Amino acid sequence: MGPKAFAVTELRKFRYEFPLMEPHFMQAPGGAAMVAFIKRTYPHNYDEVLPTIVEIPRWPEFYRTLDDRGRVVPRAAL
Repeated sequence: MGPKAFAVTELRKFRYEFPLMEPHFMQAPGGAAMVAFIKRTYPHNYDEVLPTIVEIPRWPEFYRTLDDRGRVVPRAAL
């Protein structure tokens, strides 16, 4: 049996920095998945990256959400 698929609405938004002051944005089902990703992606220095993980309530303003036709969804509709 493969990994469980999550609906986008079930995913939480996270931000981490590595190197410092270089933000990365991810969606994951929870904090444990983020920790597993960080440990797998940065095996030699994950201890420097883990303290920078924060959950964010929404994407930054420069992010856009698209519908299935490739058109930008207004923020009020989200």
